[in-house]
Amino acid sequence: MVDASELPYRLLTRRYNTTLCFTPMIHARMFTEKAGYRRKFWRACGMPAEDRPLIAQFAGHDKDVLLAAMKIVEKDVDGVDVNCGCPQNIAKRGRYGAYLMEEEGGDRIVEIVRHLSANLNVPVSVKLRILPSGVEDSLVLYKRLVDAGASMLTIHGRTRNQKQLLTGESDWETIRKVVELVGDRVPVLSNGGISNMDDVRRCLEVTGADGIMSSEGVLEYPPLFTETNVESTNYKRTGPGRVQMAHDYLELCKQYPPDDGGQGTGYKCIRAHLHRYLHADLQRHTEVRDVVTKVHTMEAAENVVNMIREIHDKNGHDVSEEKLTWYIRHRSELKENYSDEEDDFVEEKKDTTVQEEEEERPCDVFGEVCADDGDY
Repeated sequence: MVDASELPYRLLTRRYNTTLCFTPMIHARMFTEKAGYRRKFWRACGMPAEDRPLIAQFAGHDKDVLLAAMKIVEKDVDGVDVNCGCPQNIAKRGRYGAYLMEEEGGDRIVEIVRHLSANLNVPVSVKLRILPSGVEDSLVLYKRLVDAGASMLTIHGRTRNQKQLLTGESDWETIRKVVELVGDRVPVLSNGGISNMDDVRRCLEVTGADGIMSSEGVLEYPPLFTETNVESTNYKRTGPGRVQMAHDYLELCKQYPPDDGGQGTGYKCIRAHLHRYLHADLQRHTEVRDVVTKVHTMEAAENVVNMIREIHDKNGHDVSEEKLTWYIRHRSELKENYSDEEDDFVEEKKDTTVQEEEEERPCDVFGEVCADDGDY
């Protein structure tokens, strides 16, 4: 996920049954050429032992540049991944993400996978979407990738056009066809349409996939892979509340601070996480949301959490009634009981000092790291 699955966040999810994590999508050329950029996403000493197994995910269209970037990390990861899932316009301009699947009729990504698998000492996986041209064309490409040496496929059951208000439902039937086609040769992970463990079970039953990848759902609530907000609990939240999630995340950020490496874009990333965890509160208490946009110290971040905690205490907040709200902001089929008018994080509200600071950051090469396209 772009600028979202950095080290502190990954460690938080691992406390709640997540068994495999991916790094944020890393721009391969920037990673090889810019030491400052590389330091934001990677620690010179590698990631801590508790952050394994780990797959490093890269974006790019040049096989040699991708190989050079992956060589830097291969001794410290359990696999590498080529992102062919990002649907953002910046990916189109950069010739990576979901658009890479369509270059040269798929020949380019197939050659990339062949080159990487032949020259790396770790497995090469690919994160993919369904091609806009249809399921049959997609299946042909997926098989070609496995033939070229891909060791695992993750299929997001949507096309690159299905994003934001056009998100729609994830096509699990197509993922089932992928499993039937190549599942006897490589693991296939299913991505899309997961909001709780009931969804996980239904998805595995429908698709036959080897595992589930979650992005937006688990971004808002890291304990998603536990028995909470499911039918057996009468859809009540039995796990920790969203304020506790925000607090625990910040504690990990203090343990692995932005200037130590591996924490992505630092406070920009922290602000985005706080917005997702506390989304339901920030829609009602816009004065706190405005404070979030100005967070550029740990003290300020902790102040946000304390402000929401005080509001909860004053109002007799019941954690068991908490539900996902950020996750469903573009999913009309799930929005029956959600009518907040403002459901997007306006990053532009940050003050001038923070704006100037972040415009100089090389990792802003992605341009849209705080966009609402979390399912990559």
